[in-house]
Amino acid sequence: MISDFIIERISKEIAGEIAWSENPGEAMKKWRRIFNVTQLEISKKMGVFSSVLSDYEKGRRSPGSKFIRKFVISLLEIDEKRGWITVKELARNLRLPATALLDIREFTKEVTLEKVVEAINGEVLYGKDELNKYIYGYTVLDSIATIETLSGYEFLTIMGLTTERALIFTNVGTGRSPMVAVKVSFLKPRAVVVHGPKVVDPLTIKLAQSDGIPFILSRAPDVNTLIKNLKSLQG
Repeated sequence: MISDFIIERISKEIAGEIAWSENPGEAMKKWRRIFNVTQLEISKKMGVFSSVLSDYEKGRRSPGSKFIRKFVISLLEIDEKRGWITVKELARNLRLPATALLDIREFTKEVTLEKVVEAINGEVLYGKDELNKYIYGYTVLDSIATIETLSGYEFLTIMGLTTERALIFTNVGTGRSPMVAVKVSFLKPRAVVVHGPKVVDPLTIKLAQSDGIPFILSRAPDVNTLIKNLKSLQG
């Protein structure tokens, strides 16, 4: 499964390059070929004549933002039916963990840890005295995919622009593995959140205490609700 964040990030990369290019048609042709899609395939998907797409690619017409958006969405929809072959390759090239990373955001304004806890229906198991500290972003990871697929370097990249963020692990058993991963990393998040466990391993709390990192158990009903509520904090 490819996360919405990965799809959004790649969509913006492609659309941005086309819109910024001095020759948008050539950029469109390049991306169509990268996705191994014919003019006929994508024009059919977009609901336009292939001659229209040909005009854009040859520079006889200049695409507007709506056309570029439709073009990119069509490429991705075709790739989805093929099993995300190209998107997975692009994610690797951008060093985006395609299966582990569910969402990553930088807040547009300062948000206290207390507000984050409220949004995720959280229970603070350690670090209640840190609730007034500011959080500047968050990263949501599937804990099992993180353990199975992320290298040490990739784990560092999921910190985003700042470590003053909440590192949130979903699909968690007892919380020990995510906290061990944080323990061995030299970059420490402002807070660690786990979603999934009914009972948290006491060792997890001790690890959080040893690093002085607030540890929070989210009781959000599901991952989609968790991410939706986090996105609402962006202001």
